[in-house]
Amino acid sequence: MSCLYWRVIKLALILTSYLFVMGLSAQPFVNSVRFQSNKETVVLSQYSNDFLVDEKGKKYAFNKKIIIQSWLSETEISQLHSQIAQVQVIAKIQGGAVYWVTPEKEYFFDVFSVLKAHQSVVAVEPDIAPVRKLPKANHEVQPKKVHVQASSVTSLKPPFCHSPIKKVRVAIIDDGFDFSHSEFNDLTVLLEYDADEHVLDASAKKGIDYHGTLVAGIIAAKRDNMGGEGFAPTSEIIAIRQVSTWTSSLILAFHVAKLMKADVINCSWVLPFLSDITTAVIKDLALAAHDPIIVASAGNNRQKACEINKLSKLESVVVVGSLYANGKLAEFSNYGECVDYYASASVKSTSLEGDINLGGTSASAAIVSGILAQLKACGVARPLSQLHLVEHIKSARSVLIGIAK
Repeated sequence: MSCLYWRVIKLALILTSYLFVMGLSAQPFVNSVRFQSNKETVVLSQYSNDFLVDEKGKKYAFNKKIIIQSWLSETEISQLHSQIAQVQVIAKIQGGAVYWVTPEKEYFFDVFSVLKAHQSVVAVEPDIAPVRKLPKANHEVQPKKVHVQASSVTSLKPPFCHSPIKKVRVAIIDDGFDFSHSEFNDLTVLLEYDADEHVLDASAKKGIDYHGTLVAGIIAAKRDNMGGEGFAPTSEIIAIRQVSTWTSSLILAFHVAKLMKADVINCSWVLPFLSDITTAVIKDLALAAHDPIIVASAGNNRQKACEINKLSKLESVVVVGSLYANGKLAEFSNYGECVDYYASASVKSTSLEGDINLGGTSASAAIVSGILAQLKACGVARPLSQLHLVEHIKSARSVLIGIAK
């Protein structure tokens, strides 16, 4: 009886183990990655062959490439896993180099795990993009000739000089550029680069690929009392086309601005996701010896900028919202503690269809970028400290006090 009892127990254990193993094999195998964004841990799981998804269900495009920050060389990184197909440098910063690692596609998660565990890899993250383009305002463009209202900036106050004493470089990271307008006849374009396509060409690719041209007009159109008047017409322009939100493209765009020694970097867009490696690249750019200033638009969602535009959370970025002519916050403008300045809500700019108004925080950021560039051209050592002297620009604190009253 005792022998039979133990046989039954043994059989039950074997059956239980079999059912457990079968149950495990019936469960879907979930591939996931864990990395840092804004000092918070992000966990993304594979949703499909081309997308990852976070814990809230938000999807990210996924190109099966990896971005790492490390002191290792390209050769050393390529030797960390037999299935690494390519290693490319996309930025060099004080904390080492930033690499774009291409594993064999079916080994992405294996390579990611190995890189993450290596002691000489400072940070590792997937190359992803939120499933939407760089958003621009619903209030951005009126696609026809319009009369510039009093809300637009029409004059400049001191400390602007009559004759700039030095050349200033302005990098504009945006969509496509068309410099064939007569207002750009005297413009020096030092470089055109497409950070998405990795080519020396920033020209517009689509009919709606116009935003970069308008921003460039606000900053650097010649001042000839005709059409749009640039705030810093003697600036040398670095035109960087970057339409997607791929992390690798953003890193390339900011690093190109650094390599070109841009004095002012204009970002008239909002960024819904910002990784820690991208943050490190932006901070490294801001710390360059010639004191570059990075300017970003707050966004046009009528919400707190901190929540909508992750760029606005960086202390090294000057964030600009929009004001109406009466000095009150524009109803569409993002606001809050992450906004530094507010500027005019609209201004005339260049367009191949004629002179039009660019409105929204894109215009406001471009105005501030142009004014800062001109102040630098005039030799002003601390241009941010002089913005309060310019008509239609207010510090965020003064606007908030006005709202409170």
